[in-house]
Amino acid sequence: MKISNNIIKEQLRNVYFLCGGAYGGKTTMARLIEEKYGIYRYRQGDHFDEYIKIAEPKYQPALCVERSKDWHGFFAQEPRKYADWMRQELREEAEFLITDLIRVAKDQKVIVDAIVPIDILKEITDYEHVILLFAPDEMKRQHYFDRADKDEVYQFILSFPDGEELLKNVIEALNIDNKEERDAFIKSGFKYIERTDNDSSENTLDIIEKHFGFQ
Repeated sequence: MKISNNIIKEQLRNVYFLCGGAYGGKTTMARLIEEKYGIYRYRQGDHFDEYIKIAEPKYQPALCVERSKDWHGFFAQEPRKYADWMRQELREEAEFLITDLIRVAKDQKVIVDAIVPIDILKEITDYEHVILLFAPDEMKRQHYFDRADKDEVYQFILSFPDGEELLKNVIEALNIDNKEERDAFIKSGFKYIERTDNDSSENTLDIIEKHFGFQ
């Protein structure tokens, strides 16, 4: 069964998406909006384990990859293959995300901190409900693992004898499509904010509030 996009869009009328790329500021901005307006915050990464419990290889092959059997091999795989797997996993996660949002947004506004493929966003929501936040290539490369939620993975990779080489491989995979990703954000038709060293949380929040009509 396939549910038509116009039905999904209507069910997501209370949902506002902060999407884009890694280290763009999505989590920080979503948290500030939650604190200021009391809007329900849905962070995609917080629900990953729930997605995994439901996922089946037939329907979600990327989510069902059994990394735990060979973590070293997983981190050491060729960057192109690694990047393609991540892209497919995000597409599979989007289905879980959307069905969750339909449930939680029935009677309340929701601010979403997620990475959703652009083509899917265009199908399920409107311009006024999306802002894309992303960081320049070098900033993303330097700071991807700075965040507390990534530190466990960072330390785990470094625990291998060749951890430094594995880390370089993972970072290469994470950044292999940076130019294409940035171009897609800029050409998407959605409002976007590219992070700079001179940004302030206050200014970025002001832009988001005005775009979403929260002010």
